[in-house]
Amino acid sequence: MILEIQHETSIEYADPVTEWLCELRMEPVSDTAQRCHSFRVNVGQHVPIHHYRDGFGNRVHHFNILRPPTAVRILAASVVETDDARGGPMASQTAFAADSLGLEWDVPLEVLDYLPLRGPARHTPLLDPLLAELKPVPWMRVGMWVCQVAEFIRGKFEYARDVTDATSPIDHLLEQRKGVCQDFTHLMIAVLRSYGVPARYVSGYIHRENNDSQSHAWCEVWLPDVGWTGFDPTNGCPVNERFVKTAVGRDFTDVPPNKGTYRGGGAERIAVRVATRTLDRLPSMSWHEQLAPLDVPAYAVLRTMPDYTTDAAIAQQ
Repeated sequence: MILEIQHETSIEYADPVTEWLCELRMEPVSDTAQRCHSFRVNVGQHVPIHHYRDGFGNRVHHFNILRPPTAVRILAASVVETDDARGGPMASQTAFAADSLGLEWDVPLEVLDYLPLRGPARHTPLLDPLLAELKPVPWMRVGMWVCQVAEFIRGKFEYARDVTDATSPIDHLLEQRKGVCQDFTHLMIAVLRSYGVPARYVSGYIHRENNDSQSHAWCEVWLPDVGWTGFDPTNGCPVNERFVKTAVGRDFTDVPPNKGTYRGGGAERIAVRVATRTLDRLPSMSWHEQLAPLDVPAYAVLRTMPDYTTDAAIAQQ
């Protein structure tokens, strides 16, 4: 499947801003399951855009603007080709040990970061009843158990916006029984890591034909005979050609699509729109000049920042 993705972020400030710094993790990765053929960022300002790879291998674009306007628009557009030949966790034959509390295989050094509970996917007493209910039986295939955990989360918790935010700990989901894809993914990661299964957070997009596409999050588990493989607890399915990966990390705090800071007072309002569409063939090199207009609604977030305009605050900055 060939997908064109547009991710628009509009930022407005209630008061003038003296400096603005931003990082973007929006470029789709290229691996065995997908290939990013084109990627372009348009900031709307004449500023140099730099890039680097972070400690998790994600490609990060960053830039800063001195005395930016009170409204900034960022458009990230890409063309990605995805494959449907993704085995998912069920392709693994790896099994739990006889006591069902451990795994009889060594974890590579680069995978160890994805074992400790931390950040939003932390341990909480509210998690203990779920761990008891989801405890794997001896010799059970790990991949089958991973799918059961995801289906349990999907069945027990309601998908609802405006109940949590992207960095909410799993306590909020466990208390309110409602959340979004970030919460479902953090909870799945916490359960898997509690039983010694390496799991990581994936940020990206999901294409939904004849429906609103959106930025999305899901979980990848590491199994020795298949490597990293993904499962989506929100939709209860293995990752397939409709999913596009942009970044991976221990949890959401490692992979926000946009991350930044500004110097100034007042509130910052962020509106985000995402649109995807399928293409019959790969476009020309100038495809970004003929992008279809975004006709999807914006999702707004209001964030209030402390006042950095005083002399003492500026000195501290």
